[in-house]
Amino acid sequence: MNRSTRCAVLGAALSTLLQIQGAMAEEIKIDRSTRAFKEAQESLSKSTQLYKTISEGKMGKVPQSVLDATRCVVIFPDTMTVSVALGGTHGDGVGFCKSAAGTWQNPMFLNLIGGSLGIQAGVKSADMVLYVTGDKAAEALKKGTFKLGGELSAVAGTFDKTFSAGHAEVVAYQRAEGLFAGASLEGISISRDESDERAFYGTREAVLTEKIPSDLEKDVNELREVLPTHVG
Repeated sequence: MNRSTRCAVLGAALSTLLQIQGAMAEEIKIDRSTRAFKEAQESLSKSTQLYKTISEGKMGKVPQSVLDATRCVVIFPDTMTVSVALGGTHGDGVGFCKSAAGTWQNPMFLNLIGGSLGIQAGVKSADMVLYVTGDKAAEALKKGTFKLGGELSAVAGTFDKTFSAGHAEVVAYQRAEGLFAGASLEGISISRDESDERAFYGTREAVLTEKIPSDLEKDVNELREVLPTHVG
C-alpha cells in the first residue's frame, strides 16, 4: 500500500469515527422533567445573574491582574450560612475552566460545604465568586478534590487596581446585603455534583468539552460570554 492510499484509508477511518461519536452524542437523551435537571438549570441561571452583576463593575471592578491570571471562575449564588455560631455553610453553583487554547469550556456543577465565609452576624446568606488563578487549584476543581488549606490557599479580593494575590491559588469575592467585599474562606471544600451533571448533560463523561443541545448551549453562552476574555 503506497503512502497516498494509506492516508486515504486513515482519513476515511477518522471520518467514520467522528461520525460515530457524533451519532452517539445525538443519542444522549436529557430528561428535562427531573428535579436534578431543574436544579442544575436554576443554578446556572442564578449564577449568570450574579456574575453579570460583578462583571458590570457597578460596585467596583475586579483588578485586571486577577482577570489576566484566571484559570477558572467559580460562582455560588445564595450560599447559605447554616449557623453563625457554628459557621457552617453550604451551596450549589457552577464553575468554568479554560481550555489550553484559552476558551471557556462547558460548566461544571458544584457543591460547596465547609466552615466560615466570614459573613457578619445577622447575615444568613451570601453570594460568592472565586477566581482560580493557580494551576493546582484549577486541576483540583476539575477533579472534584478542591479543598482550601495547605497548598490551595485563598485570599480575599479587593477592587483596588494595585491588588496582588501573591502566591494564593484563589481570589475570593463575596456579596452580602447587596455589597461585594473580599471573602474570608476557612475550611471550604468544593466537589463536582454528579447528579446535576448527569441530568444536565445526559452523561458524566467529558462534560467540559462535549457538545450539548442548542437550547442548553444558549443558556450556557449567556454566562460564558461575560466571563473574563483574557488567557491566563
